[in-house]
Amino acid sequence: MKQEIQDRFDLNVRRVKNLVNIYRTQLSGPGRGRRGHQETDVLRAAIVLLHAATEDVLRSLAYWKLPAANADVLELIPLVGGAATKFNLGTLSAHRGKTIDAVLKESVDASLERSNYNNAAEVNRILTSIGINTAPLAPYMALLETTMKRRHQIVHRADANPNAGRGNHRVSSIGPGMLDNWIANVENFVAATLAQV
Repeated sequence: MKQEIQDRFDLNVRRVKNLVNIYRTQLSGPGRGRRGHQETDVLRAAIVLLHAATEDVLRSLAYWKLPAANADVLELIPLVGGAATKFNLGTLSAHRGKTIDAVLKESVDASLERSNYNNAAEVNRILTSIGINTAPLAPYMALLETTMKRRHQIVHRADANPNAGRGNHRVSSIGPGMLDNWIANVENFVAATLAQV
């Protein structure tokens, strides 16, 4: 499973790097200076895909490890088919004939279908719940948080510059160097995370 997660992440990061390369080779144009949003939107797409690659690793690890988590972690996950984390035997009767392990896995899977990770606190929470020591990951968290905030700004605000007006562009500035740093940080974060499983 670990290799499968790593392989999918590697593929997704290659896709991100390809978008950055498309910008560098086809859209950046000659000379210095800021490029317009139509040219740099490919970099915004790269940030969204980088975030998706990160979430895929986190969610895949959770699919794998959460069904075997401690009772205090599993108490926070609703029984499949409902939203309540506490239920009676009548509710459980819908799962007759299934093993406890099967019900746990189905419940975890259903919960993860709705999951997302939008900040460092949420990342730390899911990793801690599956037994990952987050202390070695601390060096990557600040930049990961910055990357996730920018993805949120792109997805939910079309990357609008909150300081738009005289002398400022309507869309926030972005460049390939920024992406290079964020990609390297995510690669290091994922390597340090997968080293623990």
